[in-house]
Amino acid sequence: MGYWLWLSVVIVIFGIMHYFTELDIRQKAMISLAVALVVSGAILYNIRSDQERAQVTDIELKYRHGERVVCQGIEVNGSEFSYSDGTQSFIGNKGTSHYQQIFNLRECR
Repeated sequence: MGYWLWLSVVIVIFGIMHYFTELDIRQKAMISLAVALVVSGAILYNIRSDQERAQVTDIELKYRHGERVVCQGIEVNGSEFSYSDGTQSFIGNKGTSHYQQIFNLRECR
């Protein structure tokens, strides 16, 4: 829904330029293209951020439910690693072979 709003903003900007400015068609096209590229970039950024957030949430849920999570070839589980909400990473527990190893959730599958 929000993406349609941005498309309508680009159309309104083009309409304002078309009827209320003395720019030639080339200048109007360049400005419209620039605005459309900025809006498209913002939309793509939001889509990618949503995908990354979903992946991190999925990995966190798997960890909390005791399912298999692998980070850089090492299986992460609740007995050997703790989860840090603030940094969204797994930290090796004291007394384990993975003590002080840190894995960012984005590195895991």
